[in-house]
This record gives sequence, C-alpha cells and structure tokens, in this order.
Amino acid sequence: MKQRRILNDISPDFKRDHQQQEEYIAAKKAQTVDFIRRYLSRANAKGVVLGVSGGVDSFLCASLCAEACAAESKQMYIVLLPNGVQSDFKDAEDCARQVMRLNPQTMCDTVSIAGGYAGALSDLKGAQGFSQDAYTLGNLQPRLRMMYQYALAKGMLVAGTDHATEAITGFYTKYGDGGSDFNPLQELVKDDIYEMSRTYGAPQAVLMKQPAAGLGISATDEEELGIRYADICAYLKGYIIPDGVREKLEAAYACSMHKRALAASLKDEYSCRKPVTHIHIGRVEEERVLSSTVGYINAHPEQDVLYVTDGALADTFYEDIKKTVNTPISRYNRFAPEGDGGVNEAYGRLAHNLEMDVVVSGRVDETFQRILLHLMNSRFQVTLLKDCLTKIKK
Repeated sequence: MKQRRILNDISPDFKRDHQQQEEYIAAKKAQTVDFIRRYLSRANAKGVVLGVSGGVDSFLCASLCAEACAAESKQMYIVLLPNGVQSDFKDAEDCARQVMRLNPQTMCDTVSIAGGYAGALSDLKGAQGFSQDAYTLGNLQPRLRMMYQYALAKGMLVAGTDHATEAITGFYTKYGDGGSDFNPLQELVKDDIYEMSRTYGAPQAVLMKQPAAGLGISATDEEELGIRYADICAYLKGYIIPDGVREKLEAAYACSMHKRALAASLKDEYSCRKPVTHIHIGRVEEERVLSSTVGYINAHPEQDVLYVTDGALADTFYEDIKKTVNTPISRYNRFAPEGDGGVNEAYGRLAHNLEMDVVVSGRVDETFQRILLHLMNSRFQVTLLKDCLTKIKK
C-alpha cells in the first residue's frame, strides 16, 4: 500500500508494458524536448542556463535543453561552477564540449564559487547556529551555485537536474540544486538517464564513474544513501525489493517530504484530500466507455489505478493515459480475477492494496458484481463511475 502511495506521489516514468525499451527512450526524449520548448515559449524566456558538474544528470539535462533551445532559436548557456580545484573538472569540460557540438550556439563560462564559499564561511564563523560539519559545508555549495546561476540568467530560465530516483529519497539540497525554475528529468529513473545520455554521445568517463555529489560528504551517492540505485529504480518501476532496503527507502521518503512541497502554511490543512483507489474491471470495447474511463483517469492522476482482468486490455490504456504508473503494469497493478476479488503474484490479494475510498469502472458482468459485493460487505466506500461502465445486459 505504501509503495503505491509513494509512486503516485513521485510519478516516475518508464517503459510501458506495450513498449520496447529503445522505443520508450526515443519517445521520452522527444516528449521532454517538446516540454522544454513549450515551457520556454509560455514563459517568454530568452533561453536556459544550467550548471554542468561533469555528472550524467547535468549532461543529459544540458543536452535536452540545448536541443530545445536550438529548435526555438533560444540561448543555451552552460556554466561550470567549481569550488577551487575539482578532481573531475575535465569531465565537466568534456560534457560542455559535447553539448556545444549538439548546439554550436551554446555559450559556456567557468565561474569559480571559491570566493563566495570562503566569504560565506568567514561571515558565518562565530555565529551560534553555525557548525562546520560535512552536511552544512556540503549543502552550502549547491546553494551558492544556484545563486550564481540566477545572477547570470538575465531573462533565461534556470534548469534543474533532479530526477525521480533523487526525489524519492530527497537526495538533493533544498534551495540548492532543488531550487530551479523547471526540472526536465523529473520523471526519469537513473538507469534510463544513462541510456538516454548515450544517445547524445555522453563522454565515456561520465558514463563509467560512480555517481557522486562531490560535496565532501561521501565518496559516492550510494554510500551516502545506504541504498543501491538499482534497488531504487526497481522500486520506482513497481517491483518488490528486499524488506530491509524497502524500509530504508520508505523512511528516506518520509523524512524528505518537506523538500517535495511548497513552504507549508495553514492552507495545506484546508486542501487535504483523502487517498482513493480506482478499480477497473474486465475488458471494455465500447468506445464511449473507454474514452470516459481514460478521461477520468487523466483528470484524477492522484488516484491509484488497479486493473482486474484475465485478458488483454484496450490499447488506449497503454497509449493515452498520461501517468505511467496508472497504465496497466503486469507486475504491479494488474490483478487476475479470483473468487470475490483479485490477486497479483507480487502484491497479493486485491483487498490488501486498496484505500478505503474506492471508485469502480469497467465491464458490468458476474465478475464485476462479485467484486462489488465483496467491497461493500468489507465496508469500503464504493462509488460507481456511471459514464465509465458498460450497460447492464438483461
């Protein structure tokens, strides 16, 4: 149940059940570039500014933004922001050079934050609340880098490099690398970031090195997190992972809730919504019902969607639903009819995966009626979506 709530909140994107991996990467790449183009146009922005670190995330973000800027005749501005001597600075330079090959109009500057960092430490020295521990010193650097990027923007938008694998753990600095105008990589998981980066000709050294924030807190991201990226990616794609790892990951998600929300206020208490599960039962072929059902799912992306069917589903569920975790995923949210409910090999019985508030759509037949009766007898609050149901045959 907790995993469903988390995936619904993070909204990761990945290969859908009807796609090949290469097809997904190409489609997601085109979708992301189109998003950047539209966002630049809506904002009437002059272009994009992005700090490139020499890591795979900033390389991919820069490549996507450079392609979008070229298509829109907007300015792409890369900034390398070392703090003194940076051991992998050559990787950042190589990334910048490759992006400039993709978009020759790209501007690139190197601006050291060493002076600002030293000045901040000098100013903070002696303050009662200041502690020179690794986390304080480490987080000061991305906040300075973001401040520098905004100082250079001049009508351009600042792009962020955070993605779903970082979002679930809160593995970024609040108001640092998490303080951008937009995040092109937000839905992506780490393994797909590597694969998409290869299509842009990412430097081999960048693809091979262990991901690391480079803030002096730990040698690698995985060491600091205490969780392997492979396990986080599997969890985000709806797989079951070992209990101990899952508990650690879900604890990290809970502790970082404040990072994924706007500054809290009393308004938050007025606008809380109860979690709802949407159950779609059986195979529907009526165009009217299909259109209404997909329209409802897209209009309520916050709801978990579970499918109870022992056969194929219409293509529209794979192709027209906007949120990937709401599409039919065999390992995750598809349940085979069984008795008065349904069952999934990994996640068990249907009833164990439901919120107390349930909405129902689908084919009205004996299976539908059996499940509906079971839900009502089990004291679930059930709402039938009348426009999303087939007609009852007498």
